[in-house]
Amino acid sequence: MQHILLFLTLFSIQTLFAHPVSYKDALGVMSYNNSKMNEILLTYSLTPKFAVATSYLRDSQSEFYIPRINFLLKRWNNDDSQGNIYFSAGAGYEKFNSNNYSVRLGEVVADWENRKYYTYAEHLYLNRDNDQNTLIPEKNYNHTKVRIGFAPFLADYSDLNVWLILQTEKHNNESIQSTQFLRFFMKNVLWEIGAGFDGSMAFNFMVHI
Repeated sequence: MQHILLFLTLFSIQTLFAHPVSYKDALGVMSYNNSKMNEILLTYSLTPKFAVATSYLRDSQSEFYIPRINFLLKRWNNDDSQGNIYFSAGAGYEKFNSNNYSVRLGEVVADWENRKYYTYAEHLYLNRDNDQNTLIPEKNYNHTKVRIGFAPFLADYSDLNVWLILQTEKHNNESIQSTQFLRFFMKNVLWEIGAGFDGSMAFNFMVHI
């Protein structure tokens, strides 16, 4: 009985951790924001392993509009933890100076967590036809993110949960940036407030319906 309750708690938490695929018929709304980038992702899970989605990304005066499909490639369910690997692919367009350019997306996400500890890694790749935006000097757009976190105390799913998270990311040819986050979630709503070591601010918001 204890293992069943723990699994249900972990499953509830999983639906909140910005996964590209969630439970069947789940609708996800995710927003990631910092001083350089804004991203909005809408997902609808047709099955527990497959979702359709659309994403909007603003970076360096370019705007990307990309429909995509998300796949759960592998899941590990243990008594007190869970791990996942996801893959996303899509194609859309980049808007820059009132012109549209084709763009193709590939993304890999991996995570592992239990009620106390959390790890996450992702790599986003965009193959762009636009070479006019000199603020993005590389035609192929790369963004890598790694996160580790822990919960300073354990709370029930229906109560306010708090996590401390350290994120490092590498954006194209820029230097590595680190950001500290306070994560809060209750039931189906999650939000994060972050501060970079360079003084920058970040805010993320996620909800599953």
